[in-house]
Amino acid sequence: MRLLFALLVLLVLAGSGRPTTEVLVGDGSDPAGAVLLVVDGMGANYVYPELEARAIDGSPLGSALLFNLTGEGARVLNVTVPVPETGPSHSVLVSGCSWVDPTILGTPEATIFDLARETGLVCLAVLQRGDAISMVLEQDALLFFDDNSLWGAEPLLGCRADIPVDLVELLQAWRDRFPQYNRERGVPGYVGYNAWGLDVAAAVVSAMGSKSCPFLLLVNVGAVDSAGHNLGPKGYVETISGLDAPLGRLIEACESNNVVILITADHGMSFPAGQGKGGHSSAKYSSRTESVMVPAVFMGPGVDDLILAGNWSEMDLAPTILYLLGLETDLPLSEGQIIPVSKCFNLEVDAGKVTDVEVRRDGDVVARATGDSHYIFRNLERGSYSVESGGRGALVFLNGDQSVDFARGSGGSPEGVLPLISDRMSRRFIAAILILAINVAGAVLIFRVVRRN
Repeated sequence: MRLLFALLVLLVLAGSGRPTTEVLVGDGSDPAGAVLLVVDGMGANYVYPELEARAIDGSPLGSALLFNLTGEGARVLNVTVPVPETGPSHSVLVSGCSWVDPTILGTPEATIFDLARETGLVCLAVLQRGDAISMVLEQDALLFFDDNSLWGAEPLLGCRADIPVDLVELLQAWRDRFPQYNRERGVPGYVGYNAWGLDVAAAVVSAMGSKSCPFLLLVNVGAVDSAGHNLGPKGYVETISGLDAPLGRLIEACESNNVVILITADHGMSFPAGQGKGGHSSAKYSSRTESVMVPAVFMGPGVDDLILAGNWSEMDLAPTILYLLGLETDLPLSEGQIIPVSKCFNLEVDAGKVTDVEVRRDGDVVARATGDSHYIFRNLERGSYSVESGGRGALVFLNGDQSVDFARGSGGSPEGVLPLISDRMSRRFIAAILILAINVAGAVLIFRVVRRN
């Protein structure tokens, strides 16, 4: 029993890492930054042409035409939020965790901001709704509102001491411009409120791009949610439609500066009938599709043009945006997975021995490596590939990161390979065996003691 225990410990320690040769295929440059745009209260049913929004009584509620949202990029059709409420949903969005409390966002490395800052990105935000103080403290510089009022409130400026003076001056200038956007009442006032937030974001993207300073920018525009609560279905849809022009300006700034953008929402909006005020978090509304389905559209460098079906969660957005940025995606609390919206993916090959590996597409060699037994081919375009190593072969379809393990292959299969178990999964598997072995050993000892007595 002691020998088994020692052997399992050695296996866990031995699985902690192995030499790997990485091969970059094509242009592997990462985006200069990322924008995470959250349109508070914008349900997918109101903006996706494939979907339809209906009230509780069955009345059709209409839809908004957002050409700049649905015209390009990777559009994920079915994304749901675990909690259709602003504060908790924002926490899910930046942590990938369904149960995280906004007050514990300060946990080290718990959010996308923590991982971004570790790799040298500046974390910025424009927050129009009253976020938890923990979200505010995640930022290096930001403009934010400390309440949810559309009229009478003023944006506040916050920044760390080491932020460049010209960036602080830019934020201050946009702080002073807010009254120009916020003069009118009714739908035009709601539209102007959102337009200010999107125009600030476009200006920040352009400024950071001119500095060649990598960044992560969180933008939360709040008037769509307010319109749903106060203006009824018609005013709600009209307020969403007013996003199109300023959204186009922000997307253009992102394209010009090699910045990836994700456009999503923290929840949707439901209505009891064709008229009347809406809601999303109460028991009456919280389970309705109109409340929990949100848009998720990715645009920018490295993003494919596609419409992606399947069932996805808001928890998947954080690891996906980190993946597109080329950053570590292993958030400690995350329950999410990477949504395959990228144009390119990674292929891991374990040859089992020191030998050469060739990766082919349509018969042509696209990558070759030698001198090692373990390789990672990075930045391969989506599609079908054949992998050859030491007289063995495998067929792989890349629609996400994939792996091939010739070392574990069984000669009975057509390609002679089995799916590769990653180092991390192997360590977890071995650790589980170790725990099981310890429990079995303990049970045997207890049985012996009881039997002896």
